[in-house]
Amino acid sequence: MLWIAYRSHPDTMPPVTGSSRRIYLYWLLLLLPTLAVGAGAIQLLRREQARLREQAVVVDAARLAAVEGRARLVAENVELLVGDVENGLLDALADAPAEGLDAFMDEWQRTNPLVRTTFRCTAAGRILRPEAAAGDEEARAFSRRFATLFRESPPWRDRGEQETMPVQAPAGAGPAFATGPGESAAMQQVAGVAANFGSGAGNAAGRSATGFSDNRENFESAAQEARQQIASNVSQMQKARRDVQMLSKVGSYAPRAAAAAQKEAEVDQMKAAPRPDRRGWLPWTGDGRLHLLGWLQPGGAGEIRGVELELTALVSRMGGTLPAAVAAGEGYVLRDDKGRTLHQAGSVPQGAGAEGRVPLSMELLPGWKVYAYAERATSADRISVGGGLLLVGSLLVGIFVVASLAGGSLLLWQAQRSGEEARQKASFVANVSHEFKTPLTTIRLYAELLEQGRVSTEERRGDYLRTIGRETQRLARLVNNALDFSRLEQGRKKFNREALDLAAELARLLDTQMPRFAEAGFALGRDLPAATLPVATDRDAFEQIVLNLLDNACKYAGDGGEVTVQLAPRTGGGAELRVLDRGAGVPAEHRERIFEKFHRVDDTLTAAKHGAGLGLSIARQLARGLGGDLRYEPRQGGGATFILELP
Repeated sequence: MLWIAYRSHPDTMPPVTGSSRRIYLYWLLLLLPTLAVGAGAIQLLRREQARLREQAVVVDAARLAAVEGRARLVAENVELLVGDVENGLLDALADAPAEGLDAFMDEWQRTNPLVRTTFRCTAAGRILRPEAAAGDEEARAFSRRFATLFRESPPWRDRGEQETMPVQAPAGAGPAFATGPGESAAMQQVAGVAANFGSGAGNAAGRSATGFSDNRENFESAAQEARQQIASNVSQMQKARRDVQMLSKVGSYAPRAAAAAQKEAEVDQMKAAPRPDRRGWLPWTGDGRLHLLGWLQPGGAGEIRGVELELTALVSRMGGTLPAAVAAGEGYVLRDDKGRTLHQAGSVPQGAGAEGRVPLSMELLPGWKVYAYAERATSADRISVGGGLLLVGSLLVGIFVVASLAGGSLLLWQAQRSGEEARQKASFVANVSHEFKTPLTTIRLYAELLEQGRVSTEERRGDYLRTIGRETQRLARLVNNALDFSRLEQGRKKFNREALDLAAELARLLDTQMPRFAEAGFALGRDLPAATLPVATDRDAFEQIVLNLLDNACKYAGDGGEVTVQLAPRTGGGAELRVLDRGAGVPAEHRERIFEKFHRVDDTLTAAKHGAGLGLSIARQLARGLGGDLRYEPRQGGGATFILELP
């Protein structure tokens, strides 16, 4: 059989034909669109990544704005809660009856958790309840907290009120004008008011002096009453002077008297109308703590009643103003004026700054703030936004490109291989036909010569008959190879294993091949064991392997003129058959490819050595089908060695 040419060798590379050019063109047509699609997909993924990053920045800003908005909402809820509590307490205090007010305040303070202390005081700020002298520690504490406030700047005092000092007329000064009875009467009224002013001031001063000797607190109260009396007298005097000026502009007394009467009626009507209550709340910081003080002045004058709010109970109710459900990474904290945390909702990242600070109303809770926290996306996070999409998308695009190229390349390779196999099969058919034709032509020629009696001697007639026999055997080997190849390719080859003496069977085969080798000028040596060598194998398959190896040696070892067959038992059972020759051998790069099918060094019909390129391939497949193997080794000293191993 023929050895196969190594296809990757430059000298044996097939020329680029039109079919090869078409295959390369198809591959380029597959490669270029696939790469273009992949590049376009990567570009789209990058744009999508940039869009996702921009969207992440917008979402982050919107989230921070939403967090600040929720913080403002929490602050408004706290202010509403505090305002409702304060209004409710003052409404309850306004509805309290005047009779039994102290008993109501005691019961209210005892039962209402929002009430810490109730109190009453004069408009001047003197505390009437609770009485510090009663030995009540809470009363003394209340006095210490608010005594200074009530004495210096009580919240119910009108901030815009200015004390007006009395104006003393010069000694001996008379009335500025006296044009008639009306003017005289008006001047007399002014004089009366001035007299009342003097007597009121004197009486107030006298009472103040007397009170000072008794008690400093009573003195301060008397002084305040004196100042109020002085202011009232001054107001009356100014009103009387305006009446005098108005009367001086009127021609007769009667119209002036009617206008004065109408004015007095309006003043009396205004005095008779009920005056609204005055009320308010004051946040006051005393003894290092915040206190909320509410006050009420029924009718806008007179005694003050009030309440101090229990801030601890109020704070306990502020927890409901914070959101119950908080998104991950957000937190809301309510802190007092000292920075102490009162309530918290959600998580507050360690070391993170507040994203929003909403102060509460200074009139309700000065210094208190609502803090909003949110985990900001770092620059690395913003960079990584869409990175997963780009990575996964790039991987998918890469897989698509690789799969497309690999699939297309595989299809093109398969097409190329199919074309090559088609060419090889066509060459095989041509070679087999030629191989069949040669022995058939020889057999026909010699048979016709013998039939026509044109062979004169018996010796030549015997040579012709022997030639016909050899060509018949050659034709039988070709047919067997073709049949074995077909069965092996289709997986229908069946082996009939039987106990066989390999030494005796091999000797028989060599005896039948001796004339052929002798005619070809070969010395066919043998090295067989003297004892029997039993092996369970298929007789026909073994004979086919040996004949193919001998045929291969006969074709390609002619220069050496020597072929040796060795048979020896293997360690552990089985046998090893070696066919050695002194031919040119097989180059290292050809030693595995010679067992491939359809491959020949020269596959033309005019090749020096005829064959179909199937002998060694069929021999190896038969050997492996029997559980053994067929391999090649270079022979020491030159030549080739084919080794058949049988189990």
